[in-house]
Formats: sequence, structure tokens, C-alpha cells
Amino acid sequence: MNINKIHLLIPLILFSYLLMMNIQSTQIEENDGSYVIDLGSRTDMIRDVKLTGPEERISEPLKETYGNEKINFRNFTDRFVYFQLKETEIDSASRIKVQIRFKDDLPKGSIFKLGAHSAPQWNYKWNLLYDPFQRQLEEEYDKIYSDNNISIYSLNEDTPKFSNVKDFFEVLQPENTIAIQPSISSFPGAEELPENDNSTNTTLNTTLRGKHTFLTYVHGTELSVDIEKLDLNWYNGTDDMVIKIVSTTGEAVKSATIADDGDITDHRGLKATQRSHIKATGLNDGTYKIVIDTNDDTLIKKLQVSSDKLVVENNVFAYAPTKLFFSTENDQTVDLMTLHNDGLQTIEVSSGNSTYNIPIDKIAVTQNGQIKSAGGMQKMNIPCGDLQIESNMYYSFTETSYFNPMKCRVAPVNNDFYWLEKNNVDYVMMKNQSIKSENGWIIAETEWEITDLYVKNNMLDFSTNIEQSDDSSKISVPVDWIKVTLEE
Repeated sequence: MNINKIHLLIPLILFSYLLMMNIQSTQIEENDGSYVIDLGSRTDMIRDVKLTGPEERISEPLKETYGNEKINFRNFTDRFVYFQLKETEIDSASRIKVQIRFKDDLPKGSIFKLGAHSAPQWNYKWNLLYDPFQRQLEEEYDKIYSDNNISIYSLNEDTPKFSNVKDFFEVLQPENTIAIQPSISSFPGAEELPENDNSTNTTLNTTLRGKHTFLTYVHGTELSVDIEKLDLNWYNGTDDMVIKIVSTTGEAVKSATIADDGDITDHRGLKATQRSHIKATGLNDGTYKIVIDTNDDTLIKKLQVSSDKLVVENNVFAYAPTKLFFSTENDQTVDLMTLHNDGLQTIEVSSGNSTYNIPIDKIAVTQNGQIKSAGGMQKMNIPCGDLQIESNMYYSFTETSYFNPMKCRVAPVNNDFYWLEKNNVDYVMMKNQSIKSENGWIIAETEWEITDLYVKNNMLDFSTNIEQSDDSSKISVPVDWIKVTLEE
């Protein structure tokens, strides 16, 4: 062929190739209304629904034969791998569902989470996608209760089956230990507490930052909650606050929302304090949770409940100086972290005539503090605030408002059979997973409400998170495809 003719053909070939790629990158919708990333294909990182990497956290495209099935895929080799959907119809949907087909090559003790972008900056709403520990529980122990949401497993022999969660909670004894997955809202409330005629309200005047879960004990049929909210406006985006009163069965008996203060910028200007009052009626005596769901750009300035008992569960973000009261029969480890120089301080823990200190001398580094067991109430003095506390304990803000909100020992699930044995766990409560097996692969799915997510320019970002109990374990998880479905 004439060289000049070949030169003329080159632009035509390039144009045809680009045209073909453009068609492939826009015709992304499948017949069932979903959008699929075929990992390992030559278009998995260039379409409008695509893998976005980073490339150092994924393998090169791979191909293998599994049985009679030829599959192209990539290995995910690090915790966080991102993908993205760009679609003009996304704002008209009410829910979004994601399915992922992968092989269960997770390191021991790992779980597979999936996050959808929920606010500006690096903020994701995380859902559990897959937990291999539950499949192992199914094989090892008896399932004594199951519904559309949760399953309960007994580690003791000859435990009867239950038709509802309430009946199961009633048979629990103080010496029992139940491990509950943190995403489950049901809990075994305290045994009946005597009523205190001298006090009907508890007021928390300490300023807290971000999401917190409180527990209170209700005598009578009503519970009132008054709350004051202040937006820091340190980050772009809306700062809503959702308040829910939740019963032991996980039912939200009352809820309210305090919207953003109207300033969605990051200029750090404080506007007026916002207030909300909610009242739940028709209640039974017992423990209730008050879940305050908001982001770290929001302060809880004040909280008042119509009860003489109020504790906060496990995690506290003390924005201002405060004192916490607690009681523990066993030595405990607490994780402590401050993000600013103003939060460098010495935490003082006292019990009776005994006092010891926990120094906070590093910024943005989690430091472990050892809490010693004691026969009575202990006090933790936080002189500077700006401190995040993570633990498995309950804290009150006055000595008289402290109570143990659970009728038995409750611990968050640790995905390890040795941990179950070491902690004498009797029962495990897990959230049911939507998974199925297919030719040696697993298809798992989860979903979100669109209103809970951050969509910008018709684009929504997602992140995987293969969360490990041992960060030193090497990750190499084959992923075949990711399917995103918009639902009305």
C-alpha cells in the first residue's frame, strides 16, 4: 500500500477508536437499569461509572478460568479503593444500591465495608457489605432467633429458640455476656430501677462535638428531650442533626431534625444557637437510647432529659473541659486523641483516695490509657477539652445521674472466635447480610437513601474499605464487577 495512503488512514483509525470509546463510555446503563463496572476490562477506568483507584491499590487487569467461567478482574490490594457514578438521573432516585462480586480472600478477622460520599471533604456513610465471621457462626453455633434484620447465635448448648427479641432479652441474666454488632439498634435494657422522687430532670451543660449515643431510664409513660445545637462552620456543606429516641427493640419511638443553620461555608463563623424539643409518649418503664446523629462540624451545646439517669455510650468527643463519671469492675483500655495543640493535657483519673494520670502529649495520634478497676465510682477530669474518647464503657456527667443501662454485660462484636471464648460470650447478635454464592464467588449488596448522600454535579463517589483487625496482613481480594442501581 502506498505510504501516503497509510498516513491518511492513521487519523481515520484514531477517530474511529475515540468514537468507539466515547460510545462505550456513555452507553453504561444495563437492561435492568443498573450501571456496571466490569473490572479488568479495558473500560473499567474510563466510563461514566468507573473505578477511580488509586492505581497503586489495585492490580493490573487479570484473567482466569473458574470452572466453565472465564473472568477478567482486578485484585484490591489496600483498604480504600474508590469508584464513581456520574448520571443525570441520580437526583431523581430515592435509593441507591450497590452489589459487588468478589472472592472471599479477606485476611483473617477482616470485614468488607462500603461507603458512599455523604458530605464535603472525606466523609462517607459506611455500610457493612460482608463479614465472613457470620458465615462461620452459622456453621459453628445454633441460631436461636432470626428475622429480616438480625440473627442471634447461642454459644451454649441446648438453648431454646425464640420467636421475638423481647422474649430473648427477658431471659438474660446479669452474668451473661452478649456481643452485639454496633450497627444493630436493639439492646437488653436495665432491670427495673427505683424511682427517685427528688429529681426528675438531668441537664448536660458540657459542650460535645459530633455524633453521640445516650441512654436514659424512663419512669412512667413519657420522655422529653431538649437539645441545643451550634454549627462550627469549619467545613463546607450542610450540618443537620437528627435526634431519635429508640426503644430496646430498636424502634425509633420519636425523632426530630434540626436543619443546618443556613451557612454551608467553611469560614468558621458562628450563628445563633438552634433548639429542639421532642416528647415521646405511650412508653413503658425501662431504658431508652437517645441517638444524636450529626457530623463533627456540629456541637451539642446542651442536653436536658426528663429523667434522673443519663449516660453516654462508649465514645465521647469532649469539645470543652469536662468531668466524666464511670464505674468498671474490670481493667479497661480507652483510646484518646486530640487534633490540636490546645488539646495537649494530662487526664486525671481518681477513685476514692487513689489518683493516676494519663498524659496526652501527641497530636492526631491515638494514645492508649489504662483504666483500673475499682469498687465504686471513678472520675475522669479533662481540663482542656478537644479530646476524643473511644472505649467500651458508659459515662455520666454528674455522679448521681450514672446508672448501668444494661441488664447484662454487652460488648461490641470482635470477629474472632478466640475473643468470644476469652470474654465468655454467651450470645452473638449480628445484622443479616444480603449475600449469595456463585461459582466460588460471593455477591454482596448494600444500599443508602439518596438524601443521606452528597451528590455534586450529578456525581457520587464510593469507597471500599477492607477493614482489618491486624493492619499488617496483606490484602489481595479479587473483584469481578461492581453494579450500581438507582431506585425510585
